[in-house]
Amino acid sequence: MAKEYTLQESVSRAFLENPDMGPSDMSQHLQANYNSVKAAFSNLYNDGLLDREGRGNYVPNVSKILLHIMDRIEALENSRT
Repeated sequence: MAKEYTLQESVSRAFLENPDMGPSDMSQHLQANYNSVKAAFSNLYNDGLLDREGRGNYVPNVSKILLHIMDRIEALENSRT
């Protein structure tokens, strides 16, 4: 059974696979509403997972993404004890 992702998770995953996609390209790629995809990019930016390089141009914030992953792993490990 395939895992269902939120739009923000789908945007994040697709962006990491192809960081050249902006909100417009991403909305077409995911067949999702442009304004919803734009909001997902904005949320990822506000969470520090993306940096903005001009209007509609984003790049992954690799160090913040890695710290986020490490925090999630630690939380999972702590929940098992």
